[in-house]
Amino acid sequence: MDQTSRRKRWTLGLIMLGVVVLSWVLSSFLVNDLFEKDLYRKPFFLTYINTATFMFYLTPYVRKLWTHYRESGKLEYKEVEEEFLSNSSDEEILLNEEQNQKLSLMETIKLSAQFCVIWYLANLATNASLSYTSVGSQTILSSTSSFFTLVVGALAKTEKFNHVKVVGLVLSFVGVILITKADGDQVSEDLQRTKLSIFIGNTLALLGALLYGVYTTLLKYKIRDEARVNMKVFFGFVGVFNLILLWPSLIVFDYLGVEKFELPSGSFVIMVIIVNCLITFVSDFCWVKAMLLTSPLTVTVGLSTTIPFAMVGDIIFKGEKITLVYIVAAAMICVSFFVINRDEENDRHVE
Repeated sequence: MDQTSRRKRWTLGLIMLGVVVLSWVLSSFLVNDLFEKDLYRKPFFLTYINTATFMFYLTPYVRKLWTHYRESGKLEYKEVEEEFLSNSSDEEILLNEEQNQKLSLMETIKLSAQFCVIWYLANLATNASLSYTSVGSQTILSSTSSFFTLVVGALAKTEKFNHVKVVGLVLSFVGVILITKADGDQVSEDLQRTKLSIFIGNTLALLGALLYGVYTTLLKYKIRDEARVNMKVFFGFVGVFNLILLWPSLIVFDYLGVEKFELPSGSFVIMVIIVNCLITFVSDFCWVKAMLLTSPLTVTVGLSTTIPFAMVGDIIFKGEKITLVYIVAAAMICVSFFVINRDEENDRHVE
């Protein structure tokens, strides 16, 4: 593939990343609104439902399997499996014609099962953090997943460590320290939050960032070339395994008093949950495509671009005061994205 085609793919990946950024910020505000107004403070249940919606990616394949069954009277999954594995574009096939064969359906299912729990925990930590800290702080701290992606990726030899990326990570890390301090200094102006709750929220956001970094790196490490696996099928089975295997956690949390199990009630709450599920369903597909077109590190670092939008949202919708330190910290993290993205793009084009 020539340089022009590679750059077009990279640009398309960045556009899809932009869709993810806007979607995730909107989702964060919706969840945060439910939590702050105490309308439905159920991060565990919301995470379970959101992740379970991934199973709808399997709808066309299930329909095809059912059609085969009605016509032949038996389940001929072999023909359907070929469609499971034939989602790559011609360009992707040419790009990977010398790579290993695509994962089989059973291999894809096994991979989905392996990553189901870590995906659930990553979303759980991110959603739970919104109960204790602001959307702005949560999105900023979530952007540190770039640090974890690069470090773990370097250890797994899926990313190249160099001084340019280190500079970008230092900028991001310093920005995180500044924004955490700024958030803590505003406690006296926000009676709904205490230093302890902010610390818990920030810690959960960082945990979510770590798990996202580990998730993307391990996915890259497992399959090496993302085009080897049908990501819609992969996420579809992640949703299935989430629905089947993780429901006992809701009972455990209810028994321990961590989160009382209650189904949502009220048209507004139900509407917000449905919209949030749709956002998660679409944005995570775009996230996968962006990762295929660019790189795991670029997409992970791209989470930092949610910062300006989250800050504007906090100002407009919540009337929160944004200090100079907050702005400088956000700017530093955004600059780190551009630095690392440029270097990562050059690395991929050289390859």
